[in-house]
Amino acid sequence: MAGQARGAEWPTPAPNSYVVDVNVELGGRTPLHYAADSGQFDTLAFLLSKGANINATDRHGITPLLSAIYEGHLTCVRLLLSEGADRNVKGPDGLSCFEAAGSPEIKELLK
Repeated sequence: MAGQARGAEWPTPAPNSYVVDVNVELGGRTPLHYAADSGQFDTLAFLLSKGANINATDRHGITPLLSAIYEGHLTCVRLLLSEGADRNVKGPDGLSCFEAAGSPEIKELLK
């Protein structure tokens, strides 16, 4: 039978199925931050396909895009930009994404 709460009904999850919050914070950061920070392109793409908040800020005010920029992960930066990441954010140091980029290739993407 379906679950009930205050008159609402929702389907009971199938056996061996799980509901996962892709925006849950751990250590003040989301899974998207960790994936962007470590250059995990496939994980980044998967999380985005599951509705991860592309412009989430961590406890320092850093977005996944800034994380990827700081670490020089070109393919991750390209993916985040193509999926609509805000390129106009500034880091906690006040630098724009463009100013924070150390790579000429990343700077070119941010123009």
